[in-house]
Amino acid sequence: MDWHIIFYKDKTGNEPVKNFILKQTDGAQAEIIHVFDLLYRFEFSLGLPYVENIEGKVWALRIKHSSDYYRIFYFAASGKKFILLHAIKKKTDRLLKRDLEIAKERMDTYKDYL
Repeated sequence: MDWHIIFYKDKTGNEPVKNFILKQTDGAQAEIIHVFDLLYRFEFSLGLPYVENIEGKVWALRIKHSSDYYRIFYFAASGKKFILLHAIKKKTDRLLKRDLEIAKERMDTYKDYL
């Protein structure tokens, strides 16, 4: 059975990562989808420059398009699922603590629904 890439959905049905992606340019969307394909094909063997561990079970897809840098936070869930939690367009060299907190909160919420 292959791994699946799943968008986190909140209790109102909102999919924040999908909404974020749809607001980006066509070129950025294409690059994001390319990195999703790499994650799907290579799973846990995919490493830098595309994937990095942020903290504990929270990982980030690292995406570069033109001069823009994106991060999509995710975790691996049972049932061979990568759950996409939070997405940002980086504006500084460092990740903001609040972005990690959002990802962790969504991960905990997702686990509560299992």
